[in-house]
Amino acid sequence: MKTTEHPLISSILRKKIKKITVRTRNQITIPREYTEYVNVVEGEELRYEITDDGALILRPVITVPKDQAWFWTEKWQAEEREVDEEIKTGQTSSPRTAEDFINDLKKL
Repeated sequence: MKTTEHPLISSILRKKIKKITVRTRNQITIPREYTEYVNVVEGEELRYEITDDGALILRPVITVPKDQAWFWTEKWQAEEREVDEEIKTGQTSSPRTAEDFINDLKKL
């Protein structure tokens, strides 16, 4: 589905007034339907980008706590995808006893 075919976005685009006013101290208010659509709430961060033609693009930022950043590295995620595929294709097994587990470890 194209973004413009989404019922919420489609209704937003049909509105006659599609502007946001910059207020004191460069603050803006983003209409509720926009923030609900992208699931952004008060206090969350947005990343901005200015395109060559002068458009301002805002994107929600997902912040990962520093102690969990290792999980989101490309290498770790590639290994996660590999394991998911092994599980899906039945290439893994679960030991039934502690002894089976120890024996599996010795095989590594």
